[in-house]
Amino acid sequence: MNGPARCITTSPSGIERVKEGNISAAVELSHQTNCLPEITGRVCPQDRLCEGACTLRDEHGSVTIGNIERYISDQALANGWRPDLSQVVESGKRVAIIGAGPAGLACADRLVRNGVSPVVFDRHPEIGGLLTFGIPAFKLDKSLLARRREIFTQMGVRFELNCEIGKDIPLTTLLDDYDAVFIGAGNLSLDESGSAE
Repeated sequence: MNGPARCITTSPSGIERVKEGNISAAVELSHQTNCLPEITGRVCPQDRLCEGACTLRDEHGSVTIGNIERYISDQALANGWRPDLSQVVESGKRVAIIGAGPAGLACADRLVRNGVSPVVFDRHPEIGGLLTFGIPAFKLDKSLLARRREIFTQMGVRFELNCEIGKDIPLTTLLDDYDAVFIGAGNLSLDESGSAE
């Protein structure tokens, strides 16, 4: 990582916005570096990562960034927050994204915020990848992913679910029809013909 850690740059500003009662500004700051803060605030092992490395830990206790992130997101979403894309200029470009897991969703989020139209393909009936199909519901409430899918759709992200690249659509079709293709397919590998192995 180059430069100071996020806890030194972004987190204090977000915490200050919460202290001021400005949840919408706090959630916008959060979304500058994370398209799924309501998820990571729940499942990321902060105690071993950022909270475990927190320089305040020994003197005052770690900043509980996961709880703060979750609070900001939950409050903003309960208040009807949606990303403001009013300043986005459409580029006319389209990108196919293979995989609706965290990598594919992060890619779609960044693209749509930069005027590119993303279409996300996934062989599963729901978005989330491992978040949906690998983490049990008692650990991660799946309604969070349903709400995030609704937000992404409102942002202009299109989802083509129950669609397996290499089986339902050849990879060459995506290469021909889109300006770029992003592969965020987890452990999926493709053979030379574009078929899933």
